[in-house]
Amino acid sequence: MGKLNYLLVFLFCWQLHYACQCPVIQWTPEVANEYDVIARVVIKKIIPHQNHFLVAEVEVLNLFKGNAYKNYKVLFPENDECAVPVNEGEEWIIYAKSKQINSCQVDWCGLSRKKFTNDAEDFFIATHIITYDEELEKLKQHFPEIKVSEDTSYAFHKNILPDRFELYIYLALSVIGFLLFLFIAKKYLK
Repeated sequence: MGKLNYLLVFLFCWQLHYACQCPVIQWTPEVANEYDVIARVVIKKIIPHQNHFLVAEVEVLNLFKGNAYKNYKVLFPENDECAVPVNEGEEWIIYAKSKQINSCQVDWCGLSRKKFTNDAEDFFIATHIITYDEELEKLKQHFPEIKVSEDTSYAFHKNILPDRFELYIYLALSVIGFLLFLFIAKKYLK
């Protein structure tokens, strides 16, 4: 019986080790301004397992900071103990760092949050201290709304960063090409 108790205590402590520990972030214009993209969005499509990210194609409802596109791709880290389920049709306030022209990456312990129908369910209040609606009002007070472009021709172009394997291949091919150029230049310029 004593060994079972030790096993249960060990398992309980193991789960505590991997619990999410996001710090309390007081919303201020200065803290919000550290992000490249600030927008109120609706999730339109979810693409899981893209280089350790969940990619959400979103439609911008209000843009407070960032490129004036109607559609963005938002990268949510998948293997994070603080990850929150992201579903199509949800409304979010996104605070993110730009990755490319129309894509950005969210930090789970940042200011980004989703809207709940009932404030009693909103667990983001524990780290943000204010409700979703109060935060949206503060954004409208401190950041001018940017008119988004209805033109979606640039919305989802294929300007995608290579993954690690592709990057190594590109680097190796570049080095081989450079060495080949040196060899040919030495041979003919003697």
